[in-house]
Amino acid sequence: MKISLNWLKDYIKTNLSDAEIANKLTLTGLEVEEVTALGSSFDGIYVGEVTEVAKHPNADKLTICQVNLGSEVVQIVCGAPNVAAGQKVAVATVGCTLPVSLPDGKPFKIKKSKIRGELSFGMICAEDELGIGTDHSGIMVLDSSLQPGTLFSKAYGAYEDSVLEIGLTPNRPDASCHSGVARDLHAVTGEPFSLPGLSDSVSKVAVEKESANPHVTIRIDDENLCSRYVGIVLKNISVKESPEFVQNKLRAIGLRPRNAVVDATNYVMHELGQPLHAFDLNKITSGTIVVKSFPQEMNFTTLDSIERKVPAGSLFICNGDEPIAIAGIMGGENSEIDDNTSSILIESAWFDPVHTRKTSKQLSLQTDSSYRFERGVNPEGTLYAALRCAALVLEWCGGEIIEPVLDIHPRPYQSKEIELRPARAAKIIGTDIPAEDQLKILKRLGFNPVVNAAGTIICTIPGYRPDVSEEIDLIEEIARIFDYNNIPTSGRISFSRPDKLPKEERFLNEVRLSCTKLGLQEFYSNSLLPQSYVTLLDSEELVPALNPISRDQSVLRPNLHHGFLKAAAYNFNRKQTGIRAFEIGKIFQKGEGNWVKGFNENRSLLLGLAGNAAEAYWNQPEKSYTIQDLIGITQAFFESLDLQDSITKEVTAESIIFRSGNTKIAEALTVSNKMKSYFELDKDAFIAEIDLDELLKLYASKAHFTYKPVSRFPAVEFDIALLVSKEISAGDMETQIKKSAGNKLSHIHVFDVFEGKSIGNNKKSIAFRMRFQDETKTLGQEDIEPLVSRITKDLEKVFEAELRG
Repeated sequence: MKISLNWLKDYIKTNLSDAEIANKLTLTGLEVEEVTALGSSFDGIYVGEVTEVAKHPNADKLTICQVNLGSEVVQIVCGAPNVAAGQKVAVATVGCTLPVSLPDGKPFKIKKSKIRGELSFGMICAEDELGIGTDHSGIMVLDSSLQPGTLFSKAYGAYEDSVLEIGLTPNRPDASCHSGVARDLHAVTGEPFSLPGLSDSVSKVAVEKESANPHVTIRIDDENLCSRYVGIVLKNISVKESPEFVQNKLRAIGLRPRNAVVDATNYVMHELGQPLHAFDLNKITSGTIVVKSFPQEMNFTTLDSIERKVPAGSLFICNGDEPIAIAGIMGGENSEIDDNTSSILIESAWFDPVHTRKTSKQLSLQTDSSYRFERGVNPEGTLYAALRCAALVLEWCGGEIIEPVLDIHPRPYQSKEIELRPARAAKIIGTDIPAEDQLKILKRLGFNPVVNAAGTIICTIPGYRPDVSEEIDLIEEIARIFDYNNIPTSGRISFSRPDKLPKEERFLNEVRLSCTKLGLQEFYSNSLLPQSYVTLLDSEELVPALNPISRDQSVLRPNLHHGFLKAAAYNFNRKQTGIRAFEIGKIFQKGEGNWVKGFNENRSLLLGLAGNAAEAYWNQPEKSYTIQDLIGITQAFFESLDLQDSITKEVTAESIIFRSGNTKIAEALTVSNKMKSYFELDKDAFIAEIDLDELLKLYASKAHFTYKPVSRFPAVEFDIALLVSKEISAGDMETQIKKSAGNKLSHIHVFDVFEGKSIGNNKKSIAFRMRFQDETKTLGQEDIEPLVSRITKDLEKVFEAELRG
């Protein structure tokens, strides 16, 4: 953002140098990235008259000119195609320095020279060579009434300025104008600050809250997107050029002067930060301004003569039902000001920042207006800005205001009050700032501070500071204006012991470590799902996004499956043969609500396998992952957290479910062909999803990592083989054995499974190796046999198992 220092000094009377101003603003948070000198006093540049023109004998594109400078006639070699005898031109004489630099950055100093064998005593200048424009197509031709030898500064008007380039952060909409920057400088220096006043004739005009004006009515149909709209009607104006000082200021910040009406709207916008627009009243044929949006896409030609497709729902300013401006962004060709305009309607409004930004992004069109509206303009300054603009138009173009001024304000702005504790501010800032000084800073910033009986300061937050919403924001304001360089350092650095991590964080660290040890690689995926994928899910508890970025990010995920399968497809498409990964993330479903009413938000862990577990080598074939690999990894994960004894396994037709009591902890499954087809996967994939919130409760209820000495008494191993139906799970039998054996069973595993005709077609033999140990004595046969007998009887009762000899 560009700030003209000449313009800035209209609002603050300061004697600081350009460098000091730049430094102080940077220290307040308005970072000045560059200071550029603009214009010149034009010393050594005169009005000359070209008296004679001749072709250069040694160059086709050069001309030898005789130029009358009043006191003498000099010869100048010129390369401009438009030079002609009788012209009045700007001549830089030998010894002067032009207000622009050479390509290498050195000063452009005029010297006596010989060009292709002909002497040249000066230079006839183009606009860009004088630093007053960008035109280099030819020399600058001046008014023919000027006398040769006249100082160019008198003929043109010398204008010197310095322009600050400020890197404005999005949270400071108040500093997007000259008066806002001046206010910050005033807060730092205390130098006199004031906003431009209004003449009595303008300040006393009648303001009507309804829409009764003899020439126009105003109606707001969408109050959520436009909470205030001010309209001022001016008649009998004469469109002309704006004053030279206005044009100079606008050019300094990179704007091209158009005419007095348009320049007045731009001037006030860069003065006060409130975008304005002027409509040709005669082109508002319906006599009614309507602020509304359309349910369908609209074709609309903007002021830059480009026809744009404006998305459905965008806010328009309409002439009845006909759009004449995209609200907050750009006006239309069908209502623009031209040389024949005699009546205008000045618009000043407050448009919703989020909606303005959304429309601007959709159109890929950012203007000076949208830049300010999408950051938040001052809702309290809407009327004042419109009156200021009207006053300038009356001053420059004549005419009259047709009363009343219309101020449609369906949702009045409510100022927020914040309490500040001076002692708290001093403590956070780290130095003792007296309450009187804090009060002074807050007053200069416009927060209207009042000290109450308790000694705290009550601030009323002005509309131009939407970024200030809490006490800490006021403390930050005090600190930046006080100057961080004035905050003393202690001279030493002390380190405090960091707080112990919360149990949730420690648990998640354990989970990550366990997954990594199991050879799983962590990945992250988007929590928003595409609409096309959602149609594959059966859940009725899906949570759609209210304002989706796109159809590919429209619904919150109910599980973590999509991210893993998308990552697997991505890897397989790039010649990877296998993937072994995990993800920790939030999942969302409709429900009673644990954080937000009506919505459940839970933390989940996904363990995923897909593709090949091992590639083919000369001594082994290719091996693919199976559901058993996933079950093994899931059980190993529970064991790494020492939870294996608390979790049971249940096999269903669709999946394997892990429970703690009646609580479902995890589910492992094979990815369906329908899902594989969606992701174009030609390899099998397996997913286990674990409820980390429930797992944390289980983890927190157990004592972990307690020291246990190695037993002094030896362990005794015992093997048992059982004949059961093929449908019986070894895991279920193992769980039952642990329950029957009690605490003397220290270890158990399956070491043999046999199926064959010799034991029956629907039978299988499962052999378990059990290890028994007692911490108080050496176990003998008399101790082991009752345990084994109880185990076999329970297995016979539960699974109809037969003990094999």
